Amino acid sequence: MPPVYAALFRRFPEFEALFSLDLDRGVRGHMLNEALNMAEGLLQNDPMAQTFVSAERMNHSGYGIEGAAFESFYVVLAEVFRDLAGARWTPDMSAAWENVAEAARMAKL
Repeated sequence: MPPVYAALFRRFPEFEALFSLDLDRGVRGHMLNEALNMAEGLLQNDPMAQTFVSAERMNHSGYGIEGAAFESFYVVLAEVFRDLAGARWTPDMSAAWENVAEAARMAKL
C-alpha cells in the first residue's frame, strides 16, 4: 500500500490532504482493496464491477476528483506493480492493466 499512495501523491499532491484524517491508513487500505477487486471484475466485464466503479466515480467527484484523475488510480497501480515486478513484468500484464484503465474510463452510469 505505501508505494501506491506515494506514487499517487507524487502525481496528484493535492490528493494527500484528502487523507488527513486517515491516521491509521485504513481508508487507504480499503480503497486499494476495493480497486483491486474491481480491477479483476472490470477485466471480466462484470456488470457489478462496472456499476461499482461508476458509483465511485460519482462519489469521488464530491471530493473534486473528476474524470482522468479518478481513472488514473488504475494507471498508478499498474506503474507501481510494474516497478515492483521488475524483470518479471510482462507485456500481457501491461495489456491487462491498460484494459482495466480503459474499462474504468468507460464505467459511467
